[in-house]
Amino acid sequence: MKIRCKNCYRVLNPNEEYCTNCGEHSARMQQAMLTGNYGPDATGKLKIALTIFGIAGFIICGLLQVVFALIENKINDGNGYTNLFCESNSLFYSSILTIIITLVVFRKDLKDYFPTINKKQLLGSILIAILVSAIVIILTNLSNFTLLFPKYIVNYLKTDDKVFFDIVGSCIFKIVIGAILVGISVEILGHKYLVDALDETLLGDKAIYFITVIASTFMEVIWIMSIDVLVVSLIINLATTGIYMYTNRNLLINIIMRVLITIIAVVIFII
Repeated sequence: MKIRCKNCYRVLNPNEEYCTNCGEHSARMQQAMLTGNYGPDATGKLKIALTIFGIAGFIICGLLQVVFALIENKINDGNGYTNLFCESNSLFYSSILTIIITLVVFRKDLKDYFPTINKKQLLGSILIAILVSAIVIILTNLSNFTLLFPKYIVNYLKTDDKVFFDIVGSCIFKIVIGAILVGISVEILGHKYLVDALDETLLGDKAIYFITVIASTFMEVIWIMSIDVLVVSLIINLATTGIYMYTNRNLLINIIMRVLITIIAVVIFII
């Protein structure tokens, strides 16, 4: 696994304990030189991450949609089901399951999700996050093709029939939590482990960036199963992938940005 300078974020050469670009000392490289262990198998972790996504985020989500379709059809005395009921419930429960499995399987990696970043990286990423958040909020209110949520969810949030919490039916709570957890799952399973694995290849940062953007957007869209969110998902992943790679592989800013975008968008739709 590549070891980067914590100051200038340049990839260090083997046995380069002090960065030849800025002179920063790397405790991680020093430890690697002493032990001969230069990091875990990033490719193996990516395979596990994609397996978690494929099973919990895709297959189980699809099965849950069928289950909730049968439940709603029964509730409606055989008069069918709605996308709102099936999708909001399946996304809610599958995202919870995915997060739980991810945190259990990768529990030893939790501290690596939030490495130290310098003030310049922090300020730059915050400014980008604010700008992207504003763009996404504006776009999601302009067109049915640039939505943060599928159209049927947006329509529900704008009606007088919406409720904050319903243990069986659709509700604001399930929509918000589901959207946030899907986003966090994509950050961890997509950005974190995909970028780590691609770092092991001969690909440059630009190639890694664009591959990660496309892959993360694809994961998000097929999980939500709606083309309505494609444009906004692409914009968010363009920003979050860049922030992640720029801030010493730190997920904190991305997670905060996704939470704020989701909450603000829901509040705007409600009022």
